[in-house]
Amino acid sequence: MKLDALIQGIALRLSGPDVEVVDLTSDSREVRPGWAFLALKGEKTDGLSFVPQALAQGASVIFSASGATTPEPTATCTFLGDPRSRMAELARRLHGTPDEHLALIGVTGTNGKTTTTTLIRQLLRGAGIGCGLVGTVLNAAGDIEEEAVRTTPESPTFYRWLRRGVEAGDAASAVEVSSHALCLGRVHGARFQVGVFTNLTQDHLDYHGTLEAYFEAKCRLIPQSARFLVNADDAWGRGLLEREGHASYALDRPACYRAHGLELGPTGTRFTLHSAQGSWEVRSPLLGRFNVYNLLAALAACAEAGFDLDRLVPAVPMVMGAPGRLERVDCRQAFGVMVDYAHTPDALEKLLAEGRRLLSPGSRLHVLFGCGGDRDRMKRPLMAAAVAAGADVLWHTSDNPRTEDPERILEDAAPGIPATLRADAARYHRNADRRESVRQALADCRPGDLLLLAGKGHEPYQEIHGVKHPYSDRAAVEAALGQAGGKL
Repeated sequence: MKLDALIQGIALRLSGPDVEVVDLTSDSREVRPGWAFLALKGEKTDGLSFVPQALAQGASVIFSASGATTPEPTATCTFLGDPRSRMAELARRLHGTPDEHLALIGVTGTNGKTTTTTLIRQLLRGAGIGCGLVGTVLNAAGDIEEEAVRTTPESPTFYRWLRRGVEAGDAASAVEVSSHALCLGRVHGARFQVGVFTNLTQDHLDYHGTLEAYFEAKCRLIPQSARFLVNADDAWGRGLLEREGHASYALDRPACYRAHGLELGPTGTRFTLHSAQGSWEVRSPLLGRFNVYNLLAALAACAEAGFDLDRLVPAVPMVMGAPGRLERVDCRQAFGVMVDYAHTPDALEKLLAEGRRLLSPGSRLHVLFGCGGDRDRMKRPLMAAAVAAGADVLWHTSDNPRTEDPERILEDAAPGIPATLRADAARYHRNADRRESVRQALADCRPGDLLLLAGKGHEPYQEIHGVKHPYSDRAAVEAALGQAGGKL
């Protein structure tokens, strides 16, 4: 697309030639010949410092807030107003307003975004309907799948994936929409056919400051959504339903979509889905009550987007959920091991409740957990308290310390665990080395016990002192048990 056509009507000032723009990015490492580079100012670095790299890689246009000059034949555009909003408007136009050609379903909330969006894609594809995905674990369009970098990518990447979905013939796309994404304009301009609010619990207060501000950030998805779907069992969700008329889903309260006669088992779940469109018997291989919420939200969101539940419900028995979400690790060991992404007090409380339901009488629930560095310090003792309240044996270790001292993080969380429990060497174990903690926890498990590894989920790395090291909980378990033939 020619630059003049790309920027027409967008609050920008142009100097330089009307060059061809192939694509655009705010990451100088992605720049290719003919691409536009958007030099944004971040929390730690200013994109202007990467302009020479972008030019060396063939950038045809530089967008910035400063109006920095560049050598011919490169053009320069100056942002007028919010640069991130302008970037999203440019990306949306360059990629052909792909949100208008898809049934776009956005999911926000503290917990459940990844599994709900993954289920939306699996349900629609299981019914023979093409569906893309933009999320924490995976970005997908048609049969193309790539590992994701963050929960919601910057707007150029977001709109690029939507365009790929249109080109692949997808009818829909499911998108995880984080509070950061909404505040930073990563989905600015997108028209969602359905928006979903799953729940709100304490998280990201290092960024938002208060729960109220965090909630209001989530609510930014509402005006971008033609229809909005709310969890009526969540207190914050009920507040939304009271102030605005939205569709709802629930297990316990009256709602537009409700699960009745819930049966939770060690191998799957059953319930009857009731809605204004009718009733369906649902049999799911997913475990746990919180996965019923995720599945219910996915089915309801698809229905609100205009897809027929008669086609979707038969696909439920084939769903697998999302990687690293209550995911079994089976090395023929005599005890259970599950990996989960739970990293908030509420998510840990729910995870432990589900783990307890899966235990046989007389067996012990082991929980290995840690708290992330450079994130909300206030939730650390709350996370530890949630584990202490529900676990028989605690394995207190590191998550992603990032740039913080791992021992400092452990100290911050420790007050949430009663002193008498911390003094019990048989029940409380503290070791900042996560891989070694996994090995020790496995060695302590008896036949029939269940070990929950919380926090890392699908992540293939551990960030320590600012460096990402290859690591995954699943791989650590498989390595330890594989070497021991499933026994330690």
